[in-house]
Amino acid sequence: DGSFLYNPVVQALGASKANDLPILIIVFNNGQYRAMQTGHLHHYPDGVAQEVQMWHGVTIDGPDYGDLGKPFGLPGQKVERAAELPEAIRKAIRQVEDGNTAILNVVLSR
Repeated sequence: DGSFLYNPVVQALGASKANDLPILIIVFNNGQYRAMQTGHLHHYPDGVAQEVQMWHGVTIDGPDYGDLGKPFGLPGQKVERAAELPEAIRKAIRQVEDGNTAILNVVLSR
């Protein structure tokens, strides 16, 4: 999900709506921007962050990515349990087939 936020999400959703471009977006949400931690470890393997296990800029507490399409009238859904995923994917595919961009926020365990 961290890398998702580094893209022009709002602009892309607006363009999708304005141009009737149905897209299925699935965010695999681990609540982290792990590239930050990987970068810390690569450049400072024995640094303070490693020593105290404190990683600034890694944890992401929100937003609910399934709600990002709401201002554009686009459907979204948050999936928190593996058992919910097959039906959520089927529903999202139906929404895309109906001409909408749909967002699935799939919350992963850490």
